[in-house]
Amino acid sequence: MKVGMNMLLWTDKPNPSEHYDLLSKIKQWGFDGVELAADNMDPADAKAFAVALDELGLGRTTIAALDATVADPASRDPALRLAAVKTLKLAIDNTSSLGADLLCGPLFQGLGRFTGKGPMADEWGFAVETLREAGEYAATLGVKIALEPINRFEMYLVNTLDAGVRFVKEVGLDNVGLLADTHHGNIEENHVAEAWRQAAEHIFHVHISENNRGVPGSGHAVGPEIFDALKDNGYDGWLTIEAFSQAVPGLISRLHLWRDYAAHTDDAARLGVQYIRKHIS
Repeated sequence: MKVGMNMLLWTDKPNPSEHYDLLSKIKQWGFDGVELAADNMDPADAKAFAVALDELGLGRTTIAALDATVADPASRDPALRLAAVKTLKLAIDNTSSLGADLLCGPLFQGLGRFTGKGPMADEWGFAVETLREAGEYAATLGVKIALEPINRFEMYLVNTLDAGVRFVKEVGLDNVGLLADTHHGNIEENHVAEAWRQAAEHIFHVHISENNRGVPGSGHAVGPEIFDALKDNGYDGWLTIEAFSQAVPGLISRLHLWRDYAAHTDDAARLGVQYIRKHIS
């Protein structure tokens, strides 16, 4: 297994020159790679990042999310579904330009939209069709898509891995699977490790994220049973830390980050990688 670090701990606008020193630190802390937001990245930056990451010997994955007011795969509005396809294709292009082969994120629907009830059959169908189109395009570039079920406070279409499995089976593409996230599983699954075992064949990517979004191992969402389930099922992909801080103002209200969860912003990375290495060695 490889250990990655999501750059959203420090920035939601990564820049290849401005953040080169940070990338170098991430390498020194013992990470195998980084995760970058690909949906709002300038294509030129994607190519520059690829050069920088190659120089540092860092692998890479990408992440994307959709604003429901702008782009929504599950919307009844064809314009919003079309915008979702356009945004996803940009993210896929940037993923390829970065030299990455996996794009992940809560891409079932646009975020921030709730109807006051659960998913309707037509919404589910629209989302399946939209992600199938994106997945078919991704396949032409050798890119896999890992769809992330997230908690009920952020999304209503797909909250559990079981629902995610049903969704990707309907999409029906070999390059479209799931992202399993410890934070969201901690909220939605009755037994997180068992849910991961049941969905194992569809899990393409893993996010290690504490219950409070802070330092992995400091809370109760990332216990040893998580790593045991992955090892037992032969998982050999990325374990990417997804932690957040108040260092990124644009994420504070979106993710309800009302306080700091560590003495220093870097702790989630610096201490988190040590915790993960201890459990996978």
